Amino acid sequence: MSNRTELMKKILKSEQAQKIIDEISPVYGESYVCLWLFQIIGRELDKLDDFIQNLRDETVIQTADQWALKYWEEQYGEIEAPHLPEEKRRQNIMDKIRKNYHNPRQMENALSALTGYQVQIEENTEKNNFDVLVRGYTQDLTGAKEFIDKVKPAHLTYEIRVSELIQAVVNIYCGCAISEHEHYEVTVLYLDAEITR
Repeated sequence: MSNRTELMKKILKSEQAQKIIDEISPVYGESYVCLWLFQIIGRELDKLDDFIQNLRDETVIQTADQWALKYWEEQYGEIEAPHLPEEKRRQNIMDKIRKNYHNPRQMENALSALTGYQVQIEENTEKNNFDVLVRGYTQDLTGAKEFIDKVKPAHLTYEIRVSELIQAVVNIYCGCAISEHEHYEVTVLYLDAEITR
């Protein structure tokens, strides 16, 4: 709304409430009750935005907070310990993950939890070598490297590759036409005949 009233400036502190007021009729610019309703609704929408922004942190063990740690502990069979500090709980989960690696699938699952992206391991790419493919862009792979170094057999080497899959929707238009042609040949014959009356 281009016309901001003093009452709107005073009441509407929520970012979402300010967006809401832009979408409605200007007659509500001086309505005390209506503006407070928009402010309350906007605050709740702001909380939802914050939750969505922070949800990404919960998908990785190293940044998960109190509410997500209990799910990570449940997933890896660790005893839930809400009395311990978050950092200690994270460390317990990571220790549990590092202990149980007998095949590449288990390593893939652990690396996926560490990086927050799907991870694929390709064995025997060269002699005594395997590749780790992280399907998503990340700059910090130090945790993943430390983890691989701790759990891999000593005689194996590895390479980590990061790839971002970008999908795009492309509209391709094509057309065709069918035409039918017939060829006619017209021949005019001239007769040299006398016309009699």
